[in-house]
Amino acid sequence: MPLFQMARARRGRLRVFMRAQLPFIIGTLLVFTGLAIAVPDALSAPLVVIAALLILTASIAAVFIPWERFSPTWLIVVAVVDIVAVALLRTELRALLPAVTMLAIFPILWIAYAFPPVAFIAAVGGAALMTSLPFLVRGSWPETALDWVNVVTLPGLILAIAVIVNLAAQHLRRNAARLRAAHDARARALARAHDNELVLRTVLDTVRSGVVLYDGRGRLLLANRTAEELSQAMGFSLDEPPYAGDAVLAADRMTPVPPHDQLIPRALRGDRISNAVEWVGPPAMQRAIIADADSVRRADGTLLGTLVAAYDVTEMADAAQIRQDFLRTVSHELRTPLTSVTGYLDLLTEHVGGADPAAARYLSMIERNVLVLRDRMNELLAAASSESPISPRDVVLSDIIGSAVRAVTPRAERRGSSIQQIGTTADRVVLDPVRIRQTLEELLVNAVKFSPPSSAVVVGQRIDDSGIHIAVSDSGPGLTAAERSRIFDPFYRTDFARENAIQGFGIGLSVVRNAVVAHGGKIRVGASAAGGTAMTVSLPLRLPGDLSEPAAGQADAVG
Repeated sequence: MPLFQMARARRGRLRVFMRAQLPFIIGTLLVFTGLAIAVPDALSAPLVVIAALLILTASIAAVFIPWERFSPTWLIVVAVVDIVAVALLRTELRALLPAVTMLAIFPILWIAYAFPPVAFIAAVGGAALMTSLPFLVRGSWPETALDWVNVVTLPGLILAIAVIVNLAAQHLRRNAARLRAAHDARARALARAHDNELVLRTVLDTVRSGVVLYDGRGRLLLANRTAEELSQAMGFSLDEPPYAGDAVLAADRMTPVPPHDQLIPRALRGDRISNAVEWVGPPAMQRAIIADADSVRRADGTLLGTLVAAYDVTEMADAAQIRQDFLRTVSHELRTPLTSVTGYLDLLTEHVGGADPAAARYLSMIERNVLVLRDRMNELLAAASSESPISPRDVVLSDIIGSAVRAVTPRAERRGSSIQQIGTTADRVVLDPVRIRQTLEELLVNAVKFSPPSSAVVVGQRIDDSGIHIAVSDSGPGLTAAERSRIFDPFYRTDFARENAIQGFGIGLSVVRNAVVAHGGKIRVGASAAGGTAMTVSLPLRLPGDLSEPAAGQADAVG
């Protein structure tokens, strides 16, 4: 609040009294004390007594009248009364104590600082009263030029001082207003920041993902409840090096992960981590997590911090393991009786021969269904072993494709369709011939099943600097964008397959994807020239050395 401005409260009135009127009272008491010591008789002069009474009355009024209930501008009455009192004292004591005129500076500064510029009239009028009152008391006008100069000079100087002080006061008020606005803005921003921090903390503690943020020096800035729980399970503290524990295993759930290769140490070294899988916790309470980490940088590239996000995927991992165990168990348990059924069916077919055409026809139908059932078992076995290591070797690519074409051709001929192999060469490549042949057979079987009868399926090959490319195209119904995004999911079947009762478990394309990924390749889905589906397998020319191990990634499907 500016120095002499009064807030609309009793405390504001008393504050103005202490800052404006009290200094004037102290100055007056100092004058009266000097007079009492040096010229006691002067205190009894009529004008001095009247001046003292005016000052006392104005001071009492300043303290006890509730100016704030009306308008603080009315306080100018107190300042004007003070000026009149000073004029009386100056008239009486100018010859004895010329410095008494300095008392006028207190009310004049008060008027100039705390009141509007129109109040300058009161200040200038008071100054004029002080210089002219002696002549009025004597009953005569100024006689000399010096007398007139004395009358005019003081009001002029008072006016100049009042203008300067008022300008300074306005400047201070503007600065005070700007400071108040800035303070209010900072207060609002701080309140919003506190609210945002509370919301952020609540959100982070609510989500089931662990979120950790470190600054550029590796000091912990933020960690939510899930992250703290995961760190406890891993056996370390998030805010104390080395940020690694002993109870951490790799994705295979068997290999211990060294401290320097665990998630947070890697992230703090600047490694960018994506979909890293670890098993954490003691053996009886292991939890699977999948984590991502990246550096947080300002626009100029300066490192701001490191963010690590981890997700508890134990339920998903357990479900995947249960599914794999189920597939293996079912496949093996059904394969044994199916082999027995096939053997006895062959014996029965030989025994019946051509003697009973009806029985032979029935046996033929049973044999076809047994073959279908065997195909389904083979699909389940393939799905169960889809993550087995690859065994690459040097082969002729066209031979692998031709072998797959020959295997599927009988199925195509039963529908009146054909399979055309184009672009054959003698180029040799390094890959796992068993897995790739299985992949191509599955793609060709799918193309034959979904193409209309008497249509052609085309399989082509190309080898260039970007890698090995094999495309299988059909003239079937094609795939929607939504179907393309899910076509490689295990057990997924399109609406067309269900509506037309096309047999299959929806496993084949997931086996294809896993085989391609195991080679470090990609498979893309698009539209064929005939309006059906074209699936393109792209494999690298040189296989990385670590691709002899089970693959953990996934191929991308691009429409």
